[in-house]
Amino acid sequence: MADDSQDWVVRDWGEGWGESWDEVQDEGQSTSSKFDKIIETPDDSEGPLTFGIELEFLIPVIRNLYLNDPNPEDGRPPFRYLTPTSMYFDSARPQLIRELDNQIRNVLEKACDIHFRLERDEIWHEPHNNVPLYNECRLVGDETLEFTTTKNRFGSHRAYEWVGKEITSDVLRCDDPTFYTKRIKDICRSIRAMRVHLNSTCGVHVHVGHGDESFSLLTMKKFSTLILLTDELLLGLHHPSRSKHGHCEPLEVWSYVKSRDIEELVYDDRSLLTLSQRQQMNEFIPARFTRSQPRQMLQATTDIAELINIMGSQDYSSGIRGSMGFRRFLPAGKTGGNTHTFEFRQMAGCLDPEPILHWVRVCTAFTDFARHSSPEQYKDLVDRIMDNESAFSKFDLLLALGLVQEERYFRQKVEAWGRGELALYEGDEKGELFVPKME
Repeated sequence: MADDSQDWVVRDWGEGWGESWDEVQDEGQSTSSKFDKIIETPDDSEGPLTFGIELEFLIPVIRNLYLNDPNPEDGRPPFRYLTPTSMYFDSARPQLIRELDNQIRNVLEKACDIHFRLERDEIWHEPHNNVPLYNECRLVGDETLEFTTTKNRFGSHRAYEWVGKEITSDVLRCDDPTFYTKRIKDICRSIRAMRVHLNSTCGVHVHVGHGDESFSLLTMKKFSTLILLTDELLLGLHHPSRSKHGHCEPLEVWSYVKSRDIEELVYDDRSLLTLSQRQQMNEFIPARFTRSQPRQMLQATTDIAELINIMGSQDYSSGIRGSMGFRRFLPAGKTGGNTHTFEFRQMAGCLDPEPILHWVRVCTAFTDFARHSSPEQYKDLVDRIMDNESAFSKFDLLLALGLVQEERYFRQKVEAWGRGELALYEGDEKGELFVPKME
């Protein structure tokens, strides 16, 4: 359990998966301050990483209690709105969603031994009402998802209303692969016990944190530098539809790093690296990386708040997001949860445990390389990437991170997509409307 004696640096500057179950039980001031301040851990080399996943999917709901099932051959009972159709709109909507959530949870919990907390039963980190506890799996709505068809592939889809949902996992520890592998399999199995659909609007998000603590500023700089250099390589490991998704804009395009308005982020005269900053980062970063002013700002920044601003966007209101999320390092009042996690958004919708587990290993290995690599190891990789921009591939990156199995797996997937095998789930290519049940 975290205590007040931890060597944290708290920056007084006005949801993810960083905290452990021991800490979320603590109602003391140390827990509250973690979410109200920016916390920097000077030495983050000890302890395992933690992570959590978000799985997005679409639920089909028959609009009327008395309508016939349009897909009886599926075998899985359909969801229906229980409220009479005359009450379908306006004030009845919250009741419809409560009824639907109850039906969904019943199926989920019958398929596995996991309890799923509903959105209406949310438990918060007091005194906040926007920072949920990630001590158990959660079922929440997702209004960014929508049903789309191409050339009327799915004849029966018109009988349903399609409701976007996502399940978020509890906090999972990287040093307990037996547990997290079973957990991810059980979650996928429980979702696939229902009729669910995946399309290009759905995604898998992986949040990577450091248990009860945050990361050091040095790790944050190393992570940010490496992700800027490899962002498109990581995106290239995933379904081609993801490169066109509005939540996966390349950081060099989406963030302030590419912006000509970088001077807005310059709070003093540090637009150029000082001698001490050059000496610190030259251990890790080739000089040619910092030739542009935005990249100089990234390396010269003296606190996490400034770094997150640089890696963030000029306009969050547009709904467009970068392929990596950094806002979970900001205080609760800004983002709904200062939970100290990097958010990887590159993966397309998936309810198959195998690719999810492979991708989790990539995300955690990438973060651990930023955390643990020596100056020589880090600079060598950055040099290789920058010296061979046309030759250094996404598969070279996986091998450099020590991910031999993942390199083999993703190479096969990329080759299959290149042959036009673009199904998001078994049967998708044949026009099957629902993800098949998992044995």
